[in-house]
Amino acid sequence: MYRTSYIFFITTLIFVPLAFGTVEQWSMAMAQFLVCCSGIFLLFSLRNKEKYFILKTPGILPLVLLVLWMFLQTIPLPPSIVEIVAPAIHDIYKPINEVSTQDQWIPLTVNQKATIFELMRISSYALFYFLTVQLLSNGSHLKKTVRIVSYLAIGIAFLAIIQKLSSPDKIYWFRATPENAGTVGPWVYHNHYAGFMEMMCPLIFALFLYYRPTVSHNKPLRIKIVEACTMPGSNFHVFLGVGAIIIISSVFISLSRGGIVSLSLALMIFILILPRKIFDFNFLNYVFLASCVALMITWFGWGAVIDKFGTTFTDSGTIHDLRPVLWLDSFRIIKDFFPTGAGFGTFIHIYPLYKTLSVSVILDHAHNDYIELLTDGGIVGFVLAAWFVLTIIVHGWKNMNYRRDRYAILLSIGTLTGIFSILIHSVTDFNMHNGANGFYFFFLCGLLVSAGNTRLYYRTRPTLLDKSGSHSNMILLVSCLLLLGSTVFIRGGALAASIAYSKIANIYLTRHLKEEKLLTVASYARRASGYDPLEGKYPFSLGNAQIFLSKPQDALESFVRASMKNPLSGIYLQKLALLLTTVDKDKAEKLMPIAYARALNKDPLILTWAEWLLSINQREKAVTMLKQVFTNKPHLAKKFMSALAIYSFNRHEITMLLPESVSAWIHYGSLVEEQGNIEDAEFYRTHALDFLDQEKLIKPQYFRQLYQFYKRHNKYDKALIVLREASERMPEQAEFHIALGNYYKREGILYRAKEEYEQALLLDPADENTRRKLEKLQKY
Repeated sequence: MYRTSYIFFITTLIFVPLAFGTVEQWSMAMAQFLVCCSGIFLLFSLRNKEKYFILKTPGILPLVLLVLWMFLQTIPLPPSIVEIVAPAIHDIYKPINEVSTQDQWIPLTVNQKATIFELMRISSYALFYFLTVQLLSNGSHLKKTVRIVSYLAIGIAFLAIIQKLSSPDKIYWFRATPENAGTVGPWVYHNHYAGFMEMMCPLIFALFLYYRPTVSHNKPLRIKIVEACTMPGSNFHVFLGVGAIIIISSVFISLSRGGIVSLSLALMIFILILPRKIFDFNFLNYVFLASCVALMITWFGWGAVIDKFGTTFTDSGTIHDLRPVLWLDSFRIIKDFFPTGAGFGTFIHIYPLYKTLSVSVILDHAHNDYIELLTDGGIVGFVLAAWFVLTIIVHGWKNMNYRRDRYAILLSIGTLTGIFSILIHSVTDFNMHNGANGFYFFFLCGLLVSAGNTRLYYRTRPTLLDKSGSHSNMILLVSCLLLLGSTVFIRGGALAASIAYSKIANIYLTRHLKEEKLLTVASYARRASGYDPLEGKYPFSLGNAQIFLSKPQDALESFVRASMKNPLSGIYLQKLALLLTTVDKDKAEKLMPIAYARALNKDPLILTWAEWLLSINQREKAVTMLKQVFTNKPHLAKKFMSALAIYSFNRHEITMLLPESVSAWIHYGSLVEEQGNIEDAEFYRTHALDFLDQEKLIKPQYFRQLYQFYKRHNKYDKALIVLREASERMPEQAEFHIALGNYYKREGILYRAKEEYEQALLLDPADENTRRKLEKLQKY
């Protein structure tokens, strides 16, 4: 049983990096299953109490308390208690509770499902750390495991380089990744690849030094080379050296600035804390390795690396990165949720409320693990996590100085600097939220404990760690069963729900759908909600179906349930507000701006909000809001133009609303022309050209549309004026000279027609049609 537990443990170590970095639900579920199996088989092996037993695990108390704190965040509490403990969270749920017919209890998180999934993830990390300490208390297992992960890391680095050269946009040459994702090796995100490698590189470097052949310096060079090549372990020493070069080179090739800096600092720390009394410092060896790395990167080219670092700052010396603004926004979250946090795993949900960045990209992490730990877990979560990490580092440092075994010392230094490296990189990225990197961080923590306590050669005890009490077996059993059960029922339920929902996901609900179809949608939505009661998407779909089934009260209850599952979903809250309009208009008016503020993608909501204001005769508010929105986001004007026509806006109001953009005025002019309003169409198309000086690039279409409009309506004098202005503004455009030539030819002004055709041919000599026109004119 003990051996089976170890096999599952090793399988987990191999699986998590190769499964695309374990960032998807299926891979995380599989990793959790493997960890649980390892724990359960270890528990079975404890029946042989004389041979196997649970060891006291350093840092387990803060780790257990952290998991319990996350669990506490998911427990619904009376709103009165939450208002005292976490007033910011209470305020988020308050608008929904005011709509609900009953005062619903709320958790200490803004998204219960996200926090539960984070709880399962961190619990699996904690159990994996515990298993690492227990299983690697065996010396042979310790050395075997270190070798396996070294082979794995070197193999992945080699794969990453080959893949970067042959198939940079696909993982394993078959799985496509998002455009500009920065794919390296099995990871979609290049910073996560660098994070993994910077943890493993110091460990491999430690083994490289341990297996270095010992050669007498007094002998001739030829004999020293022969001895170095024939001594036991020399081939492994060379392999590890080459592997270290490949790993370091791959980190540079990944173009991860944080990874390059963190790895460089980690290797410097490694050399600084290496005991000089035990290990000879051979400066030439390090120079040789550094030269090999430099040569390998030179072969790939330093240009990309230099250019990547060059993008960090602008020409004026300011930082050219979203992170500083993102962090400043996050500090406001920390201020509001300081005691308890917004809930683990909820940054993507809470950040839109505090976002000041103008970019439309959705930011799911703070790009700083320490800041995100504070936003999600509050000061309580931060202190518990820091307590655990500091406990492990202090314990490992003390034991490293206590040990005399070269392997234990080097392994401790390697794991310690690997931990330092990822902690440094966490200042600028979110490596701890990557599945594989999270597992390997906790593995390194366990490895640091094992390196300082496991004896490779012993007479009495294989480890310096003490035996734990008998209660540890029960705690291990409960932990494994709880994690296994949550993996099966919660993750499995989510999978079953998504399968059920996929059958109705593409059905567009309208009043023209047959009742039978609407009932089918409602049935599958209920089924999906039963499988995954934590997801708000399913009661939201049910509510939409109930609206068309003429069940407004049932729909209202469904939207309330959906909003309670995800109170920061702008779409859920807006739908709830729309339905409330006929029931309680005041509550609807209060809820609508809240929905907009909380939305991840605000664009669709602002247009719906404006239409809703117009539908309830709040025209002045709608005009003021739309003017502000169209000024900041001119592209939205085109999407709302059909509504402008429906709600009978007059010319003055529309002039105020439309952004100072040529394309927006042209587009609105075309819409009113389609409706038969030629006078207004001419007004908007003509005045569109008033904003030419504000355009970065003047397009021929701007003049062409007005010229063709006048031609369609037989206003040739005005068409001529447009053509002349176009040829003056854009003299390099042959089409306007040709159009002018055609006009002059039609009017009998042949010499002017010849001039325009000749100018057109100078600009486009290959235009045979214009050349033939000119040849015909020259006969006269």
